[in-house]
Amino acid sequence: MMSENKINSSDKQNISALEIFLLGLIIVFTIALVLISQKTSGIILFDSLSEVVNKQIVYQSSTLLLSFLFLAILFVTKKDAFRTYFKKGDTAAPIIPEPYVGIKPKEGENWSHIGKNFAVVVSLVTGVVIYFQLFKDSGIGASTILKVLPFSILFALSNSFVEEVITRLGVVLTFKNVLSDKLIPFISAAIFGTVHYWGNPGGLTGVLVAGFLGWLLAKSIIETKGIFWAWLIHFLQDVIIFCALLSLSA
Repeated sequence: MMSENKINSSDKQNISALEIFLLGLIIVFTIALVLISQKTSGIILFDSLSEVVNKQIVYQSSTLLLSFLFLAILFVTKKDAFRTYFKKGDTAAPIIPEPYVGIKPKEGENWSHIGKNFAVVVSLVTGVVIYFQLFKDSGIGASTILKVLPFSILFALSNSFVEEVITRLGVVLTFKNVLSDKLIPFISAAIFGTVHYWGNPGGLTGVLVAGFLGWLLAKSIIETKGIFWAWLIHFLQDVIIFCALLSLSA
């Protein structure tokens, strides 16, 4: 216990102006995602497409540029960590048990097993939440969903990448070897969860679901040394969300 306390104390002393700057940048960029979403409402680039699709084209393009800028900053300021974590990583890396949230891997289980399980569970939970928040009384059929699926996949790829870069990878790179690996995912959870109060799913439910997802996906990046599971799980969740949003506006 004494040695652990010494490590934690040393970690706190190692937090520099750079980490404070990068954390501030993560918060500013995360808030910017909300503001850009608000400012892009009503913009019409293509008359043949719905207002929601037009908005997403502008929003996703703008936020992708923001994420590329942030990646450039991370590459310059956290080069070693950037090279370690900005890649696919070891998708079958060992997983550290977290019994208090039900992560109790059996012998031989690793991120290959847990990642697949959470991809299914997170998608199902998102689907249920979205159904009751947006879809229940809409009367939308399968043909409408299939119609918007290509745009949903495209927007989900972009949106999940942007949010993983800013609120997940950014947090991991900023605090790796500065704070403990146990604490870092909670910082991502706090940022990602809070901003989703105004997202989809929103409200307290959105905060809790997004907060847990933020924690889990940051944990996956740290333990696999890569973004594969974080991006994939987030992408699948976003496909469901965009299918619902675009179907409602079709």
